[in-house]
Formats: sequence, structure tokens, C-alpha cells
Amino acid sequence: MARFNEILAGRYNRMLQKLLQLKGGPPSSQLASEVMPVLAFFNGAENRYLEGWDRFGISAQQSGVAAVVTTFKIRNPVGSNVIAVFEKIATEINAADEITLQGGTDQTDGATILPTVGANWDLRSQRLQGSTLIVSRSGAAAPPSMVARARCQQATNTTYDFIGTDVQEITLLPGASLQLVNTTANITSGATFWWRERALEESELK
Repeated sequence: MARFNEILAGRYNRMLQKLLQLKGGPPSSQLASEVMPVLAFFNGAENRYLEGWDRFGISAQQSGVAAVVTTFKIRNPVGSNVIAVFEKIATEINAADEITLQGGTDQTDGATILPTVGANWDLRSQRLQGSTLIVSRSGAAAPPSMVARARCQQATNTTYDFIGTDVQEITLLPGASLQLVNTTANITSGATFWWRERALEESELK
């Protein structure tokens, strides 16, 4: 039997079915004034924990090394079953230069791995032993080449944030990595990363 105000665009129903792991027919097959899906749970950073998110923040500096560019890298290990969402990626430099934000699947680390124990924003976190992500810095070798996602021209002794709004937040899935790379060698640089992470739901797996 035909439905009144039947929804023929299926992508929203598919999204609801996958997100909530619903079985059977379309969960919202009709447009109606009485019933509609509402998923606006988030109402403040203090409640991210209640949604299963753990939030982290880390800042590091790398002194300039002759003939070598500086790299800050953060990667999600293969098989971690964790999704991370970056809320802030910022850089600082002591000399004018171009900084590139790169992304890819390279799973090597920089020369120095930075501990994330104590990097939790919320002491209720399930990961008080540290983040699942691996953060490293390097001024000792050329970084592996990954796809350039964004660039900035920074003046001397300035900071730049690659994420300006929540629409620009960046997801990092298992096996993926991000890195900040200087263009000019022998420049002292700093990097700041803020992110949240949680276990992937079954519906989110390929």
C-alpha cells in the first residue's frame, strides 16, 4: 500500500540504518509531523565522554637541524579499531616558511616518539594510559612523501591553525596518518594537536 508523503531519497534512511544498526525496512519511510529522526546529542565538550569520546591534546617543539626539514607526525596504527577526529592542528615557527599538512597511509614514525600519557583533557577518560595514536617528531631525516592537503605561508614567530571551524575537523582512521612538514631546513618549529577518539562501531566498518 502506498504511503502518504513517502520518502523516495534513500540515502538518509540508509544512513540511519547503518548508524543505529537497525534491521528490517526503512526506519523513516515517511515524512510526517509526528515522527522524525533527531540525532543532535552533542551539547558541550564536557559531555564528549558520555558519548564514548576521549579527548587529547599535545604540543611539541623541534629544534632546527642543518640541511634537514622538521616533521611532526601523528598516525593511527593499522588494526587499532579507533577513529580519531582532529579539533586543532596548529604550527609555530621562528623564521618565515611554508608549512604543508600532508595525509596518507605511511606507518613509519619520526626519530622521537612523544608520550601521550597525561595528554587526556578529561580524567574520566577510558584511555588514561595514553592515546591510541602515535605522535612523533623528527629533525634527523627527510620525511616520507604523502599527499599535500593544505599549505600555509607563515611569518617569523607566528602561529597558524589549519582548523578554523568544526566543518574543517579531520578524521583519521586505522592505517592513516598526518604530518606537518617545513619547506626550509634548519628552522625551529612547534606543533599542537587536539583530537578526540573512540572505538569504531560495527556499522562504521567497511
